[in-house]
Amino acid sequence: MRLGLVAHNRKKLALDVGRKMIELVDELKKNGVDIDLVVSDNNSTYLNGYDVTLSPVEKMKVDAIVCIGGDGTLLRTLQHTKHPVLGVNAGSLGFLTEIPPDRMREALLQMIDGNYQIDQRCRIKTLLNGERLPDATNDVVISTSTPSKIQEFEYYIDMEWVQDVRADGIIISTPTGSTSYALSAGGPVLDPRLEAIEIIPISPFRINSRPIIIPDSSVVSLKIAHKTRSANLVIDGYFRKTVKNKDELLFTRSKNKSKFIRFDMNFYERYSEKIVRERPSLNKKGKY
Repeated sequence: MRLGLVAHNRKKLALDVGRKMIELVDELKKNGVDIDLVVSDNNSTYLNGYDVTLSPVEKMKVDAIVCIGGDGTLLRTLQHTKHPVLGVNAGSLGFLTEIPPDRMREALLQMIDGNYQIDQRCRIKTLLNGERLPDATNDVVISTSTPSKIQEFEYYIDMEWVQDVRADGIIISTPTGSTSYALSAGGPVLDPRLEAIEIIPISPFRINSRPIIIPDSSVVSLKIAHKTRSANLVIDGYFRKTVKNKDELLFTRSKNKSKFIRFDMNFYERYSEKIVRERPSLNKKGKY
């Protein structure tokens, strides 16, 4: 089995866990296990001193990628690869990066034995004036570029006008993203098995500007209605663009899927543990 490794460069715990993974792979190879490791070239300075192959994430020729960090690290990694990704949580909540560091060895052995499942999640395709932007696993957020200044939007679904919205912003979310910013903005939690897109106004001026759930086969068209104020477009908290009046944004289902390696497919148990009961954060030893 050939694995990729990506670790958050500014989290000490993530780098410590990355070093332990490299040492674990070396140990397994010495014991005759057919395993190889490719490390992200962005980690070369922080994970030096090891005899490993380096590669950009988008060029990794691997069976799967182990991503060590928080949910943001995982989402950034997914923007650069189509390979299945296992998230090891070195962040705080870790809703997507579900494996704690002290279970990494166990998880790696299960992967080698093929004892895992691939959880495929829908992505949103975004077009800005016809230009294809990165797909979103979580969400696309279009927000006012001037704090305390409300933005004006108008949007259509399948070429049918829906409404004009005055708000701080609008979130276009996948079911995966429904437990993230969309949830904080008042949207419902969507089962990740649903093929749907959620549209959520952020702090709307009118009380009747409510979240809407539509089939992900629909096409959402959104424009900035204010003539002078621009807006910020952010995909998965990482990719950013400025959007202005007369720019046209289109959102629909992407043909590409985000692939997560799972050992437990019980979404509601994870939701109850991480969101409802708010499981405590990691301590310095990587344990809860």
